Amino acid sequence: MPKPKHPCVQSALWDGVLAIVAGLPKETPGTSRSIGEFTVDGATSTMLATYSVKQPDGSNTVYTLTLSAVESQDDHDWFWGPGGERDRDDPSRRVVVDGTHYVIGKGGKPAEHSGFAGRTFNIAFFDGRAVSTKDLWYQGPIPPKWRHRFPDNARFVQAGGAS
Repeated sequence: MPKPKHPCVQSALWDGVLAIVAGLPKETPGTSRSIGEFTVDGATSTMLATYSVKQPDGSNTVYTLTLSAVESQDDHDWFWGPGGERDRDDPSRRVVVDGTHYVIGKGGKPAEHSGFAGRTFNIAFFDGRAVSTKDLWYQGPIPPKWRHRFPDNARFVQAGGAS
């Protein structure tokens, strides 16, 4: 049996089987459940399982379950893409360092309500601006698909100008 791309996929699929089984008729003596086969084909993992319920007449009602998990990539287009959340930022407050996006807040809040709890950041923008802020907000790494929209525009420096 091929190994799943991520070990938790097989476990998650079995959890899915058990969730479906929970809605089927309750187990009685002679009831069984089993995993038939787990396969991986590219980005799709599939698990086959059976659940057999003993009937009063001596027969079994057999439920054959097939669950699939398809791995895909989410580039968070709603956040990074045109018209997305990041397009609402004031470009003069946008800080991109090593492919990670931050926004300088408007300040004026107590430190505990500021980005990074009011920690001081000294920022040297590539356009020559130097900004010191106690209100920097983290948006996270920019997916490769969207890095052309948000290229690095600054670097962090220590107080006094050293990198």
